[in-house]
Formats: sequence, C-alpha cells, structure tokens
Amino acid sequence: MINFANNLILDFEKDSDRRISAICRAITVLIIVVILLNILHIFKISTALYPTLMVSAVILLMPTLFYDILHLRSKSVRYVVLTLLVLMSGLMYSILSYHVIIMLIFPVVVSCLYCDRSNVIYTTVLSVPVMVVSHLIAYNLKIVPDEPLVTLRGVLLYGIIPRVIELIAISVICIGITGKLQRLITALVKKNNELYEEQQVMVGSLSELVETQSHETGQHVKRVAAYTEILCRAMGLSEEETWKISVASMMHDVGKICVPREILHKPGKLTEDEFSEIKKHVDYGYQLLENAPGEIMQLAAGIAKQHHERYDGKGYQNKLEGEQINKYARCVAVADVFDALVSKRCYKKSWTPEQAREEILSQAGHQFDPEITKLFDEHFDEFLKVMEDYPDA
Repeated sequence: MINFANNLILDFEKDSDRRISAICRAITVLIIVVILLNILHIFKISTALYPTLMVSAVILLMPTLFYDILHLRSKSVRYVVLTLLVLMSGLMYSILSYHVIIMLIFPVVVSCLYCDRSNVIYTTVLSVPVMVVSHLIAYNLKIVPDEPLVTLRGVLLYGIIPRVIELIAISVICIGITGKLQRLITALVKKNNELYEEQQVMVGSLSELVETQSHETGQHVKRVAAYTEILCRAMGLSEEETWKISVASMMHDVGKICVPREILHKPGKLTEDEFSEIKKHVDYGYQLLENAPGEIMQLAAGIAKQHHERYDGKGYQNKLEGEQINKYARCVAVADVFDALVSKRCYKKSWTPEQAREEILSQAGHQFDPEITKLFDEHFDEFLKVMEDYPDA
C-alpha cells in the first residue's frame, strides 16, 4: 500500500497557497478602494503616496502569479512569497507610518496558515530588521511630526522596541497555533492510512471469497487489478487515485458470491434463465457495497454495478452508454474481458493473448471505450508481463 501522508500534506499546502493568494488579493482590492476614495476626496492622502500603494498592490499579487497562474508550489517559492510580503509591509510602514501599523504583523500571521513553525520563525526573524529599518526611514522622512517620534530616542523607545515586542508576542502565538495544527494533521494522516489499510484488508478477504466461489478464475482478480493499474496510469491518473481504483477493481465480481454455484460452474451453455441469474451479479455486488464505509468501497460499488455496461449502450442494464458509464468501470471492463478471454473456463478453452487483443480492438467504440482500448493496445506488453507474474495454479 502506498503512503498517503505526503499526498495529504501536499493538498493541505496547496489549500494554504490558495488562501494566501485570496487574502492578498482582498488587501489589493482594499488598497484600490482607498485610492478611489482619495480621488473622490472622501479620504485625504497625498498623491505622492500612490506609487508606494501601487508597488504594494503589485507585491500582493505575486502569490496569485506564483501559485494560481504559474502553479509554482515549492518550499523555496513560499519563502520568496513570505520575503516579498515582509518587504512590502516595511515599505508601507516607511511611507504611511501608523496608518498601516497592522501590516507589520501581517506576514507573520499569514505564514501561520502553512502550519509550519519554520515559516513563522523565518518570517519573524526577517521582519525584525525590516521593522527597525522602516521606523528609521519614517523618522528620516519626518512622516510622524508629533511627539515622541520626532527624536531618534523616541523612535527607539516608543516605536521600535514596542513593535518588536508585539511582533515576538504574535509570533509566539502563531508558533503555538501551528504546533497544534501540525499535531492534528499528523493524527489525521495516521487515521487516514489506518482506514485505507482496513479497506484493503476487507477487499482482500472478499476477493479471496469470490475466488473460492469461482475457483476456476484462479488469480483473476489480482490480474484485473494489475491491468486496471496499467490503464489508470496510462490515463494520467495520480498514484493515489490509481492505487485506489486498482484495489477497488478487485471487487468487480463480488456479487457472484450470491449466484448459485451450479450456475457459475456449469460446463455447458447456460439457459436464458441461468444467464439472467448470472447477470444479476452486478446488482448483487452493488447492493453488498453501496452502504459499505470508505472511499475504496464506494468506488468498488460503482465498478461492480457498471463493469458489464457497453460503450454502445447494449450492456447488462441497456441504459448507460459512452461517457455515462463510470470511467473506472470502463477501465475494468477492458481488463476483465481480456483476462476472461485468455483464461481457461469450465465452458471454454483459453484464447491466445493476440486473439484476445484483436477481439478487444475490434470492439472499440462498441463494447469498450475507444480511448481506453487505444491505451490497452499501447501498453499490451505490460499486460503480457502481468500474465506471467500471476499465472493460474
């Protein structure tokens, strides 16, 4: 079984990236609103400050550029974004002084969203010198003409030192929050892996039961799972999704445990009533799985229900066709039929792999999804390797 911890953490970090982008866009909108209100003479801000506001707005749009447009999501890019936000906060304070004092802690608070202490510590360490420099710039530009910030001593005692203390206090709180969230994420990852392990064990047990009921299929479910994995990867699905579908595919014939053994093992041709009973295994399988807990079991329910549907709409239910059929069931349909053709059954001899290949290719657009059939043809050598790895006893 693959480890889903990294996938969950990556998803969490991507969500954090999106949230930071959205927050920065919201602040950009506020800056634009301030400029508009100033133009309308509702606010009174010197037009000389417009360049600072516009530069700040551009910096605030950098997360959107990196994360949402360029899709750059590495740790180094996140440090670049946090660095830009710290510099932006210092720039705004240097020019606007106490009008934007809250911006001095903005980068630290934002870094907390990543639930990584290293980001909070990095942002804090970088913010302290930027905060000192921005106060000194504001002092030299005479931004604040009132006591006590008109003297260097006043700036130090009543500007820099209080702000640094406040920043450190906020950072300590953020570090505590990120530590708590990190523990919650670790617990979630552990529980998630346990749930998948339990589902995999359940699938394995049920698939063995199916093999016992239909003993002539031998390693059928394992080969179908391996074939399905090949097709899912060829479709470009993620490693996580591929694993889930391949495990779920092992349950495609679980409904056969409800079909009488004398029908399953009948060596001759089935009567119409017997074949009708065989066809019911898709409904039996769905009924067994539809209320089972867990994502894999729900995926298995859809596959069990629809893996005998045809692309042209002439399958077991005669209702679904084309893209209406579950895409995972369309993969399993190709895998299942190929293995059934090349395997010996009580009612037929095994076909050669090439004969089975020609049959499946001839059914592209009729019984099978043409795109999946094409992928089957392109990866046929991998199908042959699976046959070698999982031979019938």
